[in-house]
Amino acid sequence: MMLSRRALILALGLALAGCSGGLLPKPPPPPDFYRLSPADSASMAVRPVAVQLLVGEIAASGALDTARIVLTPNATRVEYYADAEWTDRAPVLVDNLLLDTLQRSGHFARVARRSLTLRADYLVVGTLRHFEADYSAATLPRVRVAVELQLLHVSDGTIVAARRFTAAVPARQNTVPAVVAAFDVAAHQALHDVPSWIAGALPGSASRHP
Repeated sequence: MMLSRRALILALGLALAGCSGGLLPKPPPPPDFYRLSPADSASMAVRPVAVQLLVGEIAASGALDTARIVLTPNATRVEYYADAEWTDRAPVLVDNLLLDTLQRSGHFARVARRSLTLRADYLVVGTLRHFEADYSAATLPRVRVAVELQLLHVSDGTIVAARRFTAAVPARQNTVPAVVAAFDVAAHQALHDVPSWIAGALPGSASRHP
């Protein structure tokens, strides 16, 4: 009698488990993850400037400070693509690309992150102003990237130079992969001139770059 009761309890438990498993909703599929491609190495030889350069964090507003991919249907509304995300927050992606761009440019003796212990001469900081797919003007989105950068002298914190870098690239199709490809091109275009801008803004740059 004891054995049959245990068997009955086990059978009821398995039956309840099967029912509850069928009633519970299935978890949603994971989103597709995207990232920006690495910077290209400098195609022409330059004479490195003998300075140590640090790259600080890129700041961003709450709407852009996310791993979700931003789209704007009009000037006052912000939305996000469903089932698609960046591998990190957007300002972190831009910060990584900025560091990579400066390191591969060959313009400077050394480039590192601000968090590293380095007796640097100059610091680059910035704010991400635009990083979205704009649908307001056409059916196909146009990706906008805008970064405001400041070059600071580390010893006293004075601003040596400041500039806004922008790019706008239309997506070839209204699909997430096509939009991400436009993000990648726009981000690279926006940051392309940063190394030469910094090198040219440094004191004595005319004598260093004949």
